[in-house]
Amino acid sequence: MLSFFRRSMDVLREETRKAATFENMRWRKELPLLEISKKEDLENWIVGSDKDIGGFSTAKLELSPEGKGHFHGYLSLDLPEQLDIKKSGYAGFRSKNPPSTLWGNQYWDTTPFRYLAVRVKGDHRKYFVNLQTDGYVKTDLFQHRLFLKKPGDWETIMIPFRDFILTNNGVIQNRQVDMYREKVKNFGFSIIDRQEGPFSLEIDWIKAMNTEDTDGDVDI
Repeated sequence: MLSFFRRSMDVLREETRKAATFENMRWRKELPLLEISKKEDLENWIVGSDKDIGGFSTAKLELSPEGKGHFHGYLSLDLPEQLDIKKSGYAGFRSKNPPSTLWGNQYWDTTPFRYLAVRVKGDHRKYFVNLQTDGYVKTDLFQHRLFLKKPGDWETIMIPFRDFILTNNGVIQNRQVDMYREKVKNFGFSIIDRQEGPFSLEIDWIKAMNTEDTDGDVDI
């Protein structure tokens, strides 16, 4: 209970500061969202795979020797016996939803920014970046392919928010709707390339970002 009220007061102080400085009205280059740079940061994430429903894939999120998040494991396409499961071979992890306060649930407002930027180091596997908003359908997920240009090296990937695609349970929805970017609940990564074998993806940070030539989704 004490931590609940402490979070509430922290939110009140932060909102008061923003109002006093007109921060939400000013152009900003970036908004740090999440990072993995110490062991305590790992507690902010949830890891899952088809093993949760009887499959045989494995997945872990640990701290690498560099002190960054390391998502790794083995993707298995084997189907469990005596279970009505027709597909297997996926793994992923996402951030936990921000804790609630006296003023309700907390969210990230990404509307002042054009891009979602991630600093990662991956392999040649096929990964996706995922984000979830406070929409009506709780299983909706906005996804975009994580296009790695330099597997094995650190790189910063910038994805326009408006390029994310609405999916539900891994299926692209025929009716695409605008992302509720004022209330983003969590961010994550997944691997669903249907290729058996080991995978490795390292994550440094996630930010909402503008360039010098952009102001949210509107060019200057």
